[in-house]
Amino acid sequence: MKAILGIILSILMNSIYAQDSTTVRFLVKGGDKYFIRLDGELQPQTNILKIEQGTHELEVWSFKSDLYKGKLETGKLDSTNFLVALKQSSEFSAYLAQKEQFKRDLFWSRTAPVALAGLSAAVIPFAYFSRKNKHEDLVKNEFYDQFGQIPSATIDNSRLRYKTANVLFMVASAGFVVGTSSFFLLRKKSNALNPPVFSTTKPVYTRIH
Repeated sequence: MKAILGIILSILMNSIYAQDSTTVRFLVKGGDKYFIRLDGELQPQTNILKIEQGTHELEVWSFKSDLYKGKLETGKLDSTNFLVALKQSSEFSAYLAQKEQFKRDLFWSRTAPVALAGLSAAVIPFAYFSRKNKHEDLVKNEFYDQFGQIPSATIDNSRLRYKTANVLFMVASAGFVVGTSSFFLLRKKSNALNPPVFSTTKPVYTRIH
């Protein structure tokens, strides 16, 4: 009997408390990990809070955003939704700009030279043997052309193919030289590059006691 009475009293007390509180669902845009402070007290990291009915001082922020300050009025509602749109902070915007600049500097000082040298090194053998074969064909066709044994279009095509193969070989060779020399010339600069680290002056809590 005492156990049943205790359960009934507990249900009644919870019912009375529920009538004086509101369940608030926070919808926060612009912050993947945010913090909520209500009336100066840090709240558990959840988007659903049960708070006393009335007007409350609200603060919401994340490490990427500016601090939002406002008032939360629950009225007499049992439950309600509250939307907060966080604005990206100037600190985080500056960090993103520095990050993009770091990527560009790293690309031009390391990635681009290595890619140019590697691609050129792969093309050079093909271009060399193609140039050699086209030159042999050109010499043979020029010999036949002296005796009028081939059409003039054939010798013109042979010259064009040899010229194309020669240009490809020269371009690949130049690309290898430029890529390799750029890599060594810019190696000191690329090694000195450090990725930017984001820091904020706002409090960021990892655990709530």
